[in-house]
Amino acid sequence: MRPLSGFRKLGTQMLVYVMLISLIVLAGFSYFIYSFMQNMVREQNERLLQQQFQQLDHNIGGLVSEVDRLSMLFLRDERIQNLLYGISDKTEVEFLQSKNDVQNVIDDFIDNYGYIDSIYITSDNLGAVGGSRDRTLVYSKEEWKKSFFSSEPFRRTIERYPELILEPGIRKSFYNPYLTGRNDGYLISLMRGTRAIYDPNTSATLIFNIDERYLASLYAASLKPDEGDMYIVDARGKIISSSRPQQIDTQGAFVPAAAGDASYGSFDERAGERDVQVVYYRMSAADWYLTKEIPLGQYSAQIFAVQRLVAIVFLLSVLAIFVASYFWLRRMTRPLRLLAEKMQDMSRGELGVTMRHIPGNELGTLIRRFNEMSLSMVELVDKNNEIQEKKRELEIEALQYQINPHFLYNTLNMIRWMAAIVKADNIVGTIVALGNLLRPVFSKKDPMCPLRDELDYLENYLTIANMRFNDGIKFEIGVPEESKDCLVPRFILQPLIENSIAAGRLTDEPNIEIAVRAYEDGDELLLTVTDSGAGLSDFELEELNRGLELGEATRPGEGGTGVGLNNVNKRIKLYFGEAYGVRFVPKKRGAEVAVTMPAVRDDGFGRPAFKAEA
Repeated sequence: MRPLSGFRKLGTQMLVYVMLISLIVLAGFSYFIYSFMQNMVREQNERLLQQQFQQLDHNIGGLVSEVDRLSMLFLRDERIQNLLYGISDKTEVEFLQSKNDVQNVIDDFIDNYGYIDSIYITSDNLGAVGGSRDRTLVYSKEEWKKSFFSSEPFRRTIERYPELILEPGIRKSFYNPYLTGRNDGYLISLMRGTRAIYDPNTSATLIFNIDERYLASLYAASLKPDEGDMYIVDARGKIISSSRPQQIDTQGAFVPAAAGDASYGSFDERAGERDVQVVYYRMSAADWYLTKEIPLGQYSAQIFAVQRLVAIVFLLSVLAIFVASYFWLRRMTRPLRLLAEKMQDMSRGELGVTMRHIPGNELGTLIRRFNEMSLSMVELVDKNNEIQEKKRELEIEALQYQINPHFLYNTLNMIRWMAAIVKADNIVGTIVALGNLLRPVFSKKDPMCPLRDELDYLENYLTIANMRFNDGIKFEIGVPEESKDCLVPRFILQPLIENSIAAGRLTDEPNIEIAVRAYEDGDELLLTVTDSGAGLSDFELEELNRGLELGEATRPGEGGTGVGLNNVNKRIKLYFGEAYGVRFVPKKRGAEVAVTMPAVRDDGFGRPAFKAEA
């Protein structure tokens, strides 16, 4: 064969794969652009978000200032001044008489300023008055003393008078226990110690409450669900207001103590099942931080347009090369694909597959060797199967011939003994039984027969044996009717019975008891032959089983040949495989031999419904 040259060489053709380098460069370049654009978009979004935070800080600060102004205006009302003047000296009845006037002022303020949820005025010795638009206070003086007057917010309002105190995270039910369920919610309380204009002592506490949902609406109204979460945390990192109400009173991703004195910053965090960028901003109105969790995937959507544009431009530059290379590469690798498919067919057991198209390059040499190997494997398998089948037939035939002369010799010797000693008609019965025994030996060639025929054969054999031993053999058959249809190798029980008779003669018992039983366990058939003979010691049992594995087993009473046991064991293994065979099992009295084989039956066409293993 002349050497391949030029472009016909597979190595030259494979140079077409250089185009893959372009795709690798595209992937690397796209990743670089993706990372660059992602960082750029993040920085731009952070700047925009900082401006948004500053605006929100201004709005929230303006809200606090407005509430501060309203609280001062509220205190100047004549009806409120009447309540506060000398409040420490008023009786509880006088305090409650002012309740309607105070509630009217509260209603006016709440009606005019919708962001105010409720207003309360407290007195250390008299409790509190106030409420919301549709609910007045119902807490008793004692309950207020237990809850509010012993709380940290109240202590700070007294200490920091006349400063306005912001206390977030207080529930409506804290002020009014009847506000439960859907009526309950979180408030932002603005508290300050107060007194009448002409009273020198701080005698009461004024509480203006803003609904947390109103505060959240200032920053979450235009927030889309896919844009992440936005919330406010206090100095301990606890969420006091959020775009998602269920987050309130939980720990936020940002803890101010970890940021030190930083007023603005960001970091990446794993939140649930997604990665987010946490951006925080310190508010001027209070020691609070505006925080936003931005899903990192949001940046991918923003830069996708730029990335797509870069990819299109780059792909157009390699499109011409790709189109020209695609068809040539497909044609070049087609023989290789076909070869792989043929090899997969071979791995599934389809021998003799070949390829017709043989290219004129190195692949052609490979395909020719594959065709030669495939055809050689078929010849080798056929030859090996033929040899194994002949070997199996010869071994079975040799084993059958091995047992027949041995049996005939014993039977004829028994008839001669009977003719010499007993002058009776039972000799006729013996000859008849012998004929029944010999008929399946010479007339039937099938190596397998139903268990039913094997038991009939066994009864003829025992008829002759009992004539010899003067009916001294007690025989019992325990085989279910459905098991009698199972196919077994011919003449496997007679050698085992003969073995049991020989063992029984070694004892002083006048009778020999033999039992044959059959059991089906799933896909297996178990035959057992039990005798009342001399039995086996543990050592003899172990030696017999070891001898069966080696084909050299000899049980006492067999005359030293071991033909019966070894013959049956070897035939079963030849038919069904090494997993089956003959084995002695421990027994307190006498001996028991067990034969295991598959439970197979006729398939309706005169064949056993199994595939014999070589």
